[in-house]
Amino acid sequence: MATYDPRMLLEGLRSHLTQPEANVAFLLGAGASSSVRVEIQDVEIDAKDKPTTRPLIPNVGELTAICMKEVRRLDPEGEPQRFSKALEEFELEVRPANRPSNIEDILSCIRRKVEAIGGHDTLGGLGLAELKKMDEVIRSTIAQQVNPDSSDFPPKLPHEDLVRWISRMPRRNAVEIFTTNYDVLIETALEAERVASFDGFVGCNRPYFSHESLTRPESMPGAMWTRLWKIHGSINWKTETVRGRPRIIRGSPTTDGEMILPSHHKYDESRKQPYIAFMDRLAKVLDRDDAILIVCGSSFSDEHINTIIFDGLEAKRRPHVVALQYDDVEDDSILGMRAKRHLNLMVVCPTCVYLGGRRMSWKLSELRDPDQYQNEFIVSAKDGENADGTGRLLLGDFAAFTKFLATLVGRQ
Repeated sequence: MATYDPRMLLEGLRSHLTQPEANVAFLLGAGASSSVRVEIQDVEIDAKDKPTTRPLIPNVGELTAICMKEVRRLDPEGEPQRFSKALEEFELEVRPANRPSNIEDILSCIRRKVEAIGGHDTLGGLGLAELKKMDEVIRSTIAQQVNPDSSDFPPKLPHEDLVRWISRMPRRNAVEIFTTNYDVLIETALEAERVASFDGFVGCNRPYFSHESLTRPESMPGAMWTRLWKIHGSINWKTETVRGRPRIIRGSPTTDGEMILPSHHKYDESRKQPYIAFMDRLAKVLDRDDAILIVCGSSFSDEHINTIIFDGLEAKRRPHVVALQYDDVEDDSILGMRAKRHLNLMVVCPTCVYLGGRRMSWKLSELRDPDQYQNEFIVSAKDGENADGTGRLLLGDFAAFTKFLATLVGRQ
């Protein structure tokens, strides 16, 4: 396999991210939130092979297991396991060919059935009221898991390094952050760093979502305001009816998960508005010739987002997407196949990179100063006869990537 020097990638990113005229956007997936780790208080000091930290917010796999456990608890002990059997059936129905199904797939499936079922029908052995109950339990469980008590937060969130980079770099264009996460970690970081941000909500008393503020550029604040687009909803959104018209407002986080929206299928018009507006915004970002979209914490499992990204790369050659992956991807995966097809898609993995349509492994071209990028690249062997310059690149971990951003503004 051909090799590529990780220094070249890191210097290229450094160059792009320090240009005042750069059009930079980020897409943050669940891995960005689960990269925040906190200490486990009840671990024995001398305990071996036991993790001493845990994610502040569970990753997708853990969240799926937690939600499925709560759904199974709906079955009374000693009675037929109707909810459990329905859950198993729905999970099999939506299981993708290339990855395990997750709770967002299952929740979208349940909501489609709620829309389709008649008042006296059953689907999966459940009636309408029971399907709604399953939906409610999943939403509330997600909301509780992604809304940890602030006292559990670590002293600093990795999101703060991202926000600090935004605030301290001179720029002509606003930074846009798209996220599929429901939590409020990025909002917490923006406020901690006192960075002005706009998320599509307007108003002073009970800010409400304004579709027009995204469709008319003159309605949005200028370049010094960071733009935050929460594609799948948020735990601090809810619906409210004002003078007979429903609208979405932003307030304090809740635990009912009302505005957890993993799918765009068949929601009422008010709920569709943020999703459609944010997806249109993502398409517009990728329509700019000089755009660079950095994706971190995402497994590219959302087909609707994938379509917009890949269509954008297909339509123009100038936009670039850099996909930072926590784990290596396979050649026959969606991302691997697309990386070999789109020359303007770079997929950065721990042991390899897809660049210019080719897969290459990491290797320092020379071993001078191997510790220069020790926070980003771990050399397999630093001295002795085994020092061959190979190693692992850590940028797919959101916490490591934000540390790299911190170095661009003089903060380690």
